[in-house]
Amino acid sequence: MSALAVVLTHNSIVSVLFLVLCFLISSILLVLLECEFLALMLIIIYVGAVAILFLFVLMMLETKLKNLNKNIFIYFPFGVFINIVFCLEITNSISNSFSNNPYINNFLYNTYCSWYGKVDYLTDIEVLGNILYTQYVLQFLVVGFVLFLALIGVVFLTSNPIKNYKSQIVFYQLSRNSIIF
Repeated sequence: MSALAVVLTHNSIVSVLFLVLCFLISSILLVLLECEFLALMLIIIYVGAVAILFLFVLMMLETKLKNLNKNIFIYFPFGVFINIVFCLEITNSISNSFSNNPYINNFLYNTYCSWYGKVDYLTDIEVLGNILYTQYVLQFLVVGFVLFLALIGVVFLTSNPIKNYKSQIVFYQLSRNSIIF
């Protein structure tokens, strides 16, 4: 039904939402058929790509931004402080996770975990999660960071600042001499 609704609706945003629903229903069917990896990849790739496309459509639509303050230098020190705290927390958590990681894959600690012995009592998703978050945690974080930077770049490139808009300066308006009756 949702695939039919994708084609029959006239509103593009509602059509995209029905497409996301169609992908989610097909991934639920794959989970019921015990193909967890394919269901997870369907959700991550297709629903993620459609969600980004949905974001692009929303960014391209002409929306009027009211009460937009373009003076970002007021908030700059606060943003720098938040970024420094965030970077320190990420650095601390990464250094602690790599020092306590028994599956670290470098020349000093060359360990190997036999996943064939764990196939009987672990599902596909648990094995994939164990591999991604133990042996390939740095690569996983770098890929996430690159995708985040791509999203920030697209948002920056597609935003059109309004240059000529009329506004009132509240200070000048309130500082006028008014006659009290």
